Amino acid sequence: MKKCLLSIVIIIILVSVFLIFNHKQTPTKDDVFKITEKWAPATKEVYILRRIDGEWLTIFRNTHSIMLARLEQNWFGFWEIKDDTGAESTLASTYYPPTQDEEISWSASGTEEGNPTYYFGQIVNPNIKQINVESKENLLENAIIINSDETRFFLLKSEEKVVLPVNIRGFSDSGKLIYSTYR
Repeated sequence: MKKCLLSIVIIIILVSVFLIFNHKQTPTKDDVFKITEKWAPATKEVYILRRIDGEWLTIFRNTHSIMLARLEQNWFGFWEIKDDTGAESTLASTYYPPTQDEEISWSASGTEEGNPTYYFGQIVNPNIKQINVESKENLLENAIIINSDETRFFLLKSEEKVVLPVNIRGFSDSGKLIYSTYR
């Protein structure tokens, strides 16, 4: 009886140590490749893994798209890609590769009422240093610029639903307008 009780206690301790250890781990690029290994087309590159506004976000690409996704830990402490509804899905994506004459490739994605909208894209023109997003109803705050080596992205999370048309504007360091979707 004592051996059985001791075995149970040891198993509980080992499982607890395993769970605590897993929950303390930060996500890695290998986690993103593992999560998306069965996706078609396959993930080719993981640009970033970063904690932004309390959430782990990743930007990665396949042969046709650059995607933004949120990473969450499951009960066992393993990382999963989840959208705002809890489904295994990305938050936003834009096409890849951008065309030669493009300055920004972008998209806006929003789901049900009450879920955030994501304005996301790749900044192609190196002179663009600030991005503003303006919907039909109002001007949203400046987007976050995310650098990954030579590749740059922007992200704006808004609690307002997407109202078309949307004007994405890119400015230089001096505030000069370089790009606008409303040319």
